[in-house]
Amino acid sequence: MGILDQLMEKKDLLIYIEVRIAALKKEQNTAIKLPEKKRELTRRIIAGRMRELKTLKSMVHHDKLKEYSKDNWSDLMTIES
Repeated sequence: MGILDQLMEKKDLLIYIEVRIAALKKEQNTAIKLPEKKRELTRRIIAGRMRELKTLKSMVHHDKLKEYSKDNWSDLMTIES
């Protein structure tokens, strides 16, 4: 895989993350109309997803995604065996 392919993949991933964060912000605004119990749960779920996306975005920016993925795979294999 050439460097151009890698840059396009990184760019595509960052665009996806930005679009998903924007969609979650919109969803967060519509959650205000929900009953209080559902509103709090929805708010927590959305906040968690946004945190995950921001962490992923940081990893992509610092080119750490591949290392993180390999570490998690190794940990998963250790747990399963």
